[in-house]
Amino acid sequence: METALPDALTRALALSIDTRGLKKGSARSGSIATSRSGETYAAGSVASQTHLLDIPSELAALVRATHHQDYAITSVDTMVSDPGVPVSPLALKILADHAARTGVPIRYALYAPDGRELFTVADAQSALPFYRSGRHALTTLAKEASRPTAMVAADENVESQLKKCAFAGMTRNFPTREGASGYGAAVLAGDDTIYFGGQYSTFEERLGVHAEMGVLLHALMSGVRDISHMGIVSSKFPDTSVAPCGACRQFIAEVCQLYGMTPAIWCFASVSDAHTSHSVAELLPAAWSNTL
Repeated sequence: METALPDALTRALALSIDTRGLKKGSARSGSIATSRSGETYAAGSVASQTHLLDIPSELAALVRATHHQDYAITSVDTMVSDPGVPVSPLALKILADHAARTGVPIRYALYAPDGRELFTVADAQSALPFYRSGRHALTTLAKEASRPTAMVAADENVESQLKKCAFAGMTRNFPTREGASGYGAAVLAGDDTIYFGGQYSTFEERLGVHAEMGVLLHALMSGVRDISHMGIVSSKFPDTSVAPCGACRQFIAEVCQLYGMTPAIWCFASVSDAHTSHSVAELLPAAWSNTL
């Protein structure tokens, strides 16, 4: 293990979020995805109250990379809080599916908190000989440069800026096929920074991260804990305002409850001027919680 990597992975592990409230012995992980461009993207795992919305740190790191349009990930290193946790076939599948779309094999390594190497494989796909996605690399993902995923808000209308940035987020999608429809989202942080990104789609859809979840994830991993606005747009809704799905509403509600945020959520049409504005409580008046 390289000298600088343990400290970097320890910092990534510290990014982990548990909306249930950290419990003794709860397993957490932190990952660093490295691209062919040389850029690195760190993220911690996100544990949802529903469990169904949990996001592994490997997937979270890949989401951050795709929001930068930096798709050619060559390696993912992960540190787990509990060295007794076995290697997850789910994490390997996530990496294999990503590599199938970029055409770039991903080396994967797992470490204990003390830096001990627990597992390593030169190509995540080779660790799953029984699994083949059956998909080919997408030409639209043949990019090398890392592009910005945030901008400082100007003095113009907030809603207008959110829509522009949500549109920019649609260009940061990670699709499963050429020409797929897209979603984009943007959030305005307390320091007047607007973060934006798109959805991370997957072949079987269960492991997908929707644009709203992805941009929240990216902002949180950047240290943001105060969000005043969110904007959402989709090419599927050209004339009417987009409607967040139930999973996104629950995820947003959990994150907002954890950090005491009450953002205004603006839902835009992609072609017309139609839009609606909602509070989190209006979108999900009876959010489920396992703490009640």
